[in-house]
Amino acid sequence: MGVTELVGARPARRPLLAAGLLTAAGLVDAVSAWAHTGHARFAVATADGVYRVDLGGWAWAHLAVGAAVTVAGLALLTGRRWAVPVAYCCVLPAVVIDLLLLPYAPLRAVLVVALDGTALRLLLRHRRATRAG
Repeated sequence: MGVTELVGARPARRPLLAAGLLTAAGLVDAVSAWAHTGHARFAVATADGVYRVDLGGWAWAHLAVGAAVTVAGLALLTGRRWAVPVAYCCVLPAVVIDLLLLPYAPLRAVLVVALDGTALRLLLRHRRATRAG
């Protein structure tokens, strides 16, 4: 028997599903951003003509944020208290960047934003459960 079973207190659970979702979303972001770092040029046709858009800088920012979200998801697996606020701080810029890049990769952006949003909701529920208990 452990000490927590003798006292009657329940140990804090780790948000494993949220950690898995954040790790997966971060990996998808990082891999897709890595693919765009070499050739992130798009042609946009408007009524005024065709414009070339280079998203190289955005691809590098996207890669950094994707790597940060992956690390935050892995940090959640440790169960440390500091991992949850770090995950919030990493996921929110990732969602913003994904929404800004929505016109260029809509399916990936919607998938990653859904994974990030679900993970954030799970983390908020986990926070409420640990405060109540």
